[in-house]
Amino acid sequence: MVILPATLSWLAAQGGADDSVRNFALALKAFGSGGWIVSFIGAAAMVGRLLIDEAAETHWRRSLKHIFAAAIFAIIAFFVTYAWKLSAINKAIIQGLTGALAPELVEWITHSVREKLGLLKPARGSPRRRRKRSSGQKRSRPKSAARKSAAAKPAKPAKKAKPAKPKGA
Repeated sequence: MVILPATLSWLAAQGGADDSVRNFALALKAFGSGGWIVSFIGAAAMVGRLLIDEAAETHWRRSLKHIFAAAIFAIIAFFVTYAWKLSAINKAIIQGLTGALAPELVEWITHSVREKLGLLKPARGSPRRRRKRSSGQKRSRPKSAARKSAAAKPAKPAKKAKPAKPKGA
């Protein structure tokens, strides 16, 4: 809460002629005068989700990370919904749902950013590029099949031929 007065004085020093600066300053004042409670709304939603979750073996550090992420996303939702013409209960529902869905939101955001930057690893099921042979030709039989057939069929010793019996005898 120490940062709030400093931020408001900095915004006032910037001139405050812009509507977005004034709206942000009003949102900061509202956050300081009681809007910080929305972090508890988001955290409570995440605690409720973790309590009904069937994964009983989850580590407490993972659960704590999810709760903090929920609180942060609920605060972000507070600033996003501040200027919306909605009743307070509807805003609280949005902030709670945002907190409850925080892990999925983090995963979606990081996936989208990595996709845009081209940092995604190829899917495991996708076919891999294979090296070409120096001749550029494909093998007549895949190398793995040739190995399997050689290993599966051990060399048999030659059988002695039985003497042929005469037909009339």
